[in-house]
Amino acid sequence: MLPPATRLQPRSYRAFRCIGADCEDTCCIGWAVNVDRPTYETYQRCDDPELGDSLRQLVTINAANNGDDNYARITLSGAGCPFLCEGLCSIQKKLGEQYLSKMCAFYPRVMNLVDDVLHCSLHLSCPEATRLVLLDPSPIEFDAEPHQQQDGSRLGNLAVLSTSSTKYTDKPYQYYREVRSLVISILQTRRYALWQRLVILGSLCDQLNETVASGLHDETPQVLEGYRDAITRGLFDESLGQLRAQPAAQLETSVELVVGRIGSDYTSPRFLECYKEFMDGLEWTTESTMEDLGFRYAKAYTQYYAPFMSQHEYMLEHYLVNYAHGSLFPFGPQESTQNLGVLHIVNSISKQYMLMAVYYATIKTVLIGMSGFHKDEFGAAHVIKLVQSCAKTFEHSVAFPARAFEILSNHGLQNCVSMAMLLQN
Repeated sequence: MLPPATRLQPRSYRAFRCIGADCEDTCCIGWAVNVDRPTYETYQRCDDPELGDSLRQLVTINAANNGDDNYARITLSGAGCPFLCEGLCSIQKKLGEQYLSKMCAFYPRVMNLVDDVLHCSLHLSCPEATRLVLLDPSPIEFDAEPHQQQDGSRLGNLAVLSTSSTKYTDKPYQYYREVRSLVISILQTRRYALWQRLVILGSLCDQLNETVASGLHDETPQVLEGYRDAITRGLFDESLGQLRAQPAAQLETSVELVVGRIGSDYTSPRFLECYKEFMDGLEWTTESTMEDLGFRYAKAYTQYYAPFMSQHEYMLEHYLVNYAHGSLFPFGPQESTQNLGVLHIVNSISKQYMLMAVYYATIKTVLIGMSGFHKDEFGAAHVIKLVQSCAKTFEHSVAFPARAFEILSNHGLQNCVSMAMLLQN
């Protein structure tokens, strides 16, 4: 693996600073805390009179570890880390940042290595990161600069993609940069509504998947050029205009996806708060029919969601661009040292797209219900809260992708273009 020579990152990346005890949804609650082997060994040698014994007793070797990055785990106290004290990490406060594990030291930063370029971004499961990424009205721009690593051994957990790999031939990895460029361009083409951009992107992903299935990797440049030309000439406009919203079907499928996730493992309380507002906004009761709920859902969209989003759709655009950059979309990594699992499960280009569309559709659907709850007060703070809590609840769940694909299949949604039903309002 080549060491990084260059960094590619959105400008919000460098601006991030943890706000500590002021954070409204600390990352120290709700997740397993992995400890890498060098940090574990440091903890075993720690002679601090206050923390030394606790570090040795509460940090134990992970029997299921598959590498040095998740060599050990902190034994949780309930749903939280036992070293969390008054909103702050007692390890960092008492011993210094150098005593933090890789996971704790680098979150919410995401690091992907593409050849010798380190792609850096931020997990939007962090409230402060979400504010930094979503609130700027201008399109996200990426800066390339020389990589300067103070300590090469302390790079964060890495997902790796080699464009010249001969080991992995399941996707046209050699064209990753060209594909990524077009994906970002489509997501930022603001003359189309965001759902329309996603439908176009879905069509591209289906086409790339067909190219892969046929073994015609070398035709990828022609596919990309064809889509650039079609967007420039407005050739998608007629087919996009023929699509019709299906609010009841969209609502039913999105709610099933949410329920499928809530029932699987720990769910962020902030997301549950948002979900309750969604239910209340649609006046959802045991007597409600899907037809009634679809009507109220469409009404909330028209009266409250659409007027706000007509001026602030860039917030969800930024969510998608950040997601694409951080997940190496639509290929995903070839290998990963991360222990969050999602990138290991999702393989095909189509599945990469369908999962991104599920995340977007879930956010949009819940936001529509929330807009019905808050009415004229619906605003950016609600979008921030929902996007962040959704990212924490869904994107970090190892079990959710498989469950999501099962639900989509049950609803007849088995390729990228079919996902339009979940996207359009």
